[in-house]
Amino acid sequence: MDKQLYDHFIDLLEIEDKDGALNYVLTLLETEKISIEVLYEELLAPSLLQFSCKLEDQEICIWREHTRTSIIRTILEATYPFIVKRKKTVPVLRKKVIVVCPQEEYHEIGAIMATNYFSLAGFEAQYIGANTPKEQIISAVKALKPDYLALSVTNYYNLFTTKKTIDEIREQYPHVMIIVGGQAFMYHNALDQLTYDHHIIKVQDIFLLAEEAQK
Repeated sequence: MDKQLYDHFIDLLEIEDKDGALNYVLTLLETEKISIEVLYEELLAPSLLQFSCKLEDQEICIWREHTRTSIIRTILEATYPFIVKRKKTVPVLRKKVIVVCPQEEYHEIGAIMATNYFSLAGFEAQYIGANTPKEQIISAVKALKPDYLALSVTNYYNLFTTKKTIDEIREQYPHVMIIVGGQAFMYHNALDQLTYDHHIIKVQDIFLLAEEAQK
C-alpha cells in the first residue's frame, strides 16, 4: 500500500469531502498512478474496514459511517467506466455469475466490488442488490440461469438466512455452483453451517476460479 496516497484519501473522508475524494481518485486513475485493483484493495476496502469512532463521538458514529459508505459507493459508480474499458481487453468465459446480498444484509460495497472483479475475470456478472429476500434470489436464478450464485455476507447474524437460501437453491437448482464471501465467514465455524462450492477470501480467488472455469 502506498501510505501517502491512502493517508490523503482518508483525510478527505474524515472531513467528508465527497467531491474532493472523488476527484482525487479520478485523477489517480486517469494519470495511471493506480489501477482499479489498487483503488479497491488499498484505498476503498481499507477505508471501510478501518473506520473507527472516538468514544466521545459515539452519538454521531452511525451516520458518519453511513456517510463514508455513501462516498465510497459514489466513487464505485463514477469509476465504473474504467471497468468497462478494462473489460474490452478480457477474454470472455461464457460463464454467468449472480452476486447478491441476502435478506437483512445491507452492506453491499464488497458485493459491488466483487461483481466488478468477476467481470474483469471474464465472467458475465450481475449484481442483484442488497437485502434481497430468498424468494427473489430464487426467482433471479430461475430467470437468469447462472452458472454461479455468489452470496456476500458481512453480518454474522445473517448466516441463518443465508443457509436457508443456499439449501433451497441446492434443492431446486443443484447445478448452480455456490460462492460465499464477506466478513461474516471470517468467524470461527461460520463456514461449517453451509454447503458451498467456493469461498472467496481475496481478489486472486476470483481469478483462480476463472482459470478453473476455463478447463
